[in-house]
Amino acid sequence: MRLSKNGWLFAITILIIAASCTVELQAQTTSADQYVAAGQQLLRSNNYTQAAQYFLAATKVDPNNAGAYQGLGNCYYMAGRKSDALVYYQRALTLQPSNTQLAQFTQNLQAQLNSSTAAPGAMGMAVDPLTQGSSLFQQKQYMAAIPYFQRAAQQNPSDYRAFYYLGYSYYMTNNGRMAALYFAVANMKQPNASIQAYANQVNARLSPDDQQWVSTQLSQYSNSPAMASFGNKPASADSLVQFGFNFSGSGNYIFGDPSQISNGATAAGDISINGTTSNILAGIGVEPYLEFGKGFELDFGATYVPIGGTLGYTWLDENQVTNGSGQPVTTLSGQPVFGYSDSFNTSMVMASLGFKILLPDNDLEGYLALGADIAPVSTTFSKIPTDSNGTPLSTGTADISSKSYTTVAVGGYAKLGVDFFLSKTMALGPFVGVQVLTATNFQNGSNTLLVNGANGDVGIASSPAFLGVTGTPLTLDYSNVNFGMNLKFDF
Repeated sequence: MRLSKNGWLFAITILIIAASCTVELQAQTTSADQYVAAGQQLLRSNNYTQAAQYFLAATKVDPNNAGAYQGLGNCYYMAGRKSDALVYYQRALTLQPSNTQLAQFTQNLQAQLNSSTAAPGAMGMAVDPLTQGSSLFQQKQYMAAIPYFQRAAQQNPSDYRAFYYLGYSYYMTNNGRMAALYFAVANMKQPNASIQAYANQVNARLSPDDQQWVSTQLSQYSNSPAMASFGNKPASADSLVQFGFNFSGSGNYIFGDPSQISNGATAAGDISINGTTSNILAGIGVEPYLEFGKGFELDFGATYVPIGGTLGYTWLDENQVTNGSGQPVTTLSGQPVFGYSDSFNTSMVMASLGFKILLPDNDLEGYLALGADIAPVSTTFSKIPTDSNGTPLSTGTADISSKSYTTVAVGGYAKLGVDFFLSKTMALGPFVGVQVLTATNFQNGSNTLLVNGANGDVGIASSPAFLGVTGTPLTLDYSNVNFGMNLKFDF
């Protein structure tokens, strides 16, 4: 059949009108989706009023946009207008009947509004724990919703929804292995391609150890399907005590010189001291601990610090040393003494009692540690007379103060650290801290190391330079800034 000229014009006009309608419809659909996206962004910012305007605009562009009606329902629900919210949820469900999650939430909301125990406009949910958890879930209070979903799972282990919401809540709180576990259990109870995809996706991001843990838990669950709550620890884990060990290696930077000695030398005016410098010391420690729940740890530590001969100096007088009676000091062979070369070869074993405030996360654990230290100290003091140039005099002239002394240092510590979990039972991480630690009354039998406050000299009361001198007990300050690595094992 052949069309006339007017026929062709009519056909072309029809095609143009049809094309225009198609383009207009496509533009409207796209515009509705954009309104919905903007409304969702405002809803996440808790700007319910403005979000509702965008969702309403979307319904005018596309009256069959289910997301727009669900968004309106969310706005009214979050604003406490639950009856209005229910109307929009039902409209969205009519347009999207396959949305099982929305259907369940709408059913729970309907039941709440019909219940005499539900206060009008209240943000709370009914007594049913699944409903309470769903309410908190909708408000994005995922951590608060978890206990309700756990209770719902215990009350009705055959209902997959509690397990699904547990998986989603754990996922939103960055607990990957718990999310993978509960998604997998939900899929076991109600096989669903979407839930299975969630489980596989989350599980793929876990470490091999965590994947093995999830597999073990699922196997145990399969053998005990009535079990509704499980995880890193049993449901009552917060009340359990866990035992383990911390092993540490540290560097300790001692703040400054022995103040009694340097201050005495400064007071004398004619005394010079060389060699009393700050030191970096090494420490090796082991720390058994008891962990109570997930947030508190009680520590019992022992640390060996081989200080060694790091404290050594030359104490030199411009004139010949005199005792408290003003008599010149000489060696047994009669050599004049102008100063002394002193050194302390020291070691200590610190015992500590403290606690940690733990800040656990999915793959790491931060902590603040506080405690007290007590440390038996052993030091070998060497005091060698010198000439006017500070050169030690001939061997065999050591002062009678040269002996081994012991005392007990006391103090406390504070540390900040973070441990990164290498496996379920092992973690490794750095720490930094400060320690206050002092020791005094260094004794050898009845002899006590003293300091002459007038010149900073160190010795015992029977030393030639201390005859007629009233000294004060030597105090050494081992306070330090420390840093190191901690290796943690738990059982």
